[in-house]
Amino acid sequence: MYQGYNWDGDDHWTIAAVRDWWRDRGRVREWAVAIAADWGADTHPHWGFNADPTYLSHYHDAAQGHRDYIAYLDDGLEAYLRGYLFWLDQRREPRAGELLPAL
Repeated sequence: MYQGYNWDGDDHWTIAAVRDWWRDRGRVREWAVAIAADWGADTHPHWGFNADPTYLSHYHDAAQGHRDYIAYLDDGLEAYLRGYLFWLDQRREPRAGELLPAL
């Protein structure tokens, strides 16, 4: 079932690819904002869902997940990715006081 999944992401991501993704993160953010607004609404007529209480809380939970992701894009992901760039370059965690690469 999960034949396509591996633990080999570090073999495919490069410093340049991470930086490219970071530069284009606005597109991902716009998508997440749009989905959060749509799923956070109380009606979804284009999905054939119209305020059915059976599913409403699921959509609202998913919308909150997107808002959380947006918050992480805005504050937190940059620091993580700078540490990941260090990992890709050095194949080890940075030591206290070591400078992290810029995105």
